[in-house]
Amino acid sequence: MTLALQPRTHLFWFVHKAYPAVLSKAQEIFVDATHRTSKTNTHLYSIVGVEQGYGVPLGFMLLNMGDKEDTAGTRARGEVTDCIRNFFAKAKELGLNPQFVHTDKDYAEINAAQASPVSGGNSKE
Repeated sequence: MTLALQPRTHLFWFVHKAYPAVLSKAQEIFVDATHRTSKTNTHLYSIVGVEQGYGVPLGFMLLNMGDKEDTAGTRARGEVTDCIRNFFAKAKELGLNPQFVHTDKDYAEINAAQASPVSGGNSKE
């Protein structure tokens, strides 16, 4: 029996209009996620931009994770990377074009930043 894989559920929204932030002026962004901080099996990703020397929240993404899922596994990492790429693509569409993307050692974030047009290929760990 072959199971058809469904796309991983993810929801993103941008809040830059709630702050005096202009996405096109953010030259550096920081991307990070929460892990295992709620009982809902979701990770919350955020994009924080640097504007006038301050960190300003620009966007968020909720990503559904399966029960007892190995988030470090190859399959999960690939699906998560695809979702983060979608998040970055929408940010790019809204005008975000930073020179630098800062991440921690989350390979899904790093891979998405390196492959995404939002980073211009200048990702930093």
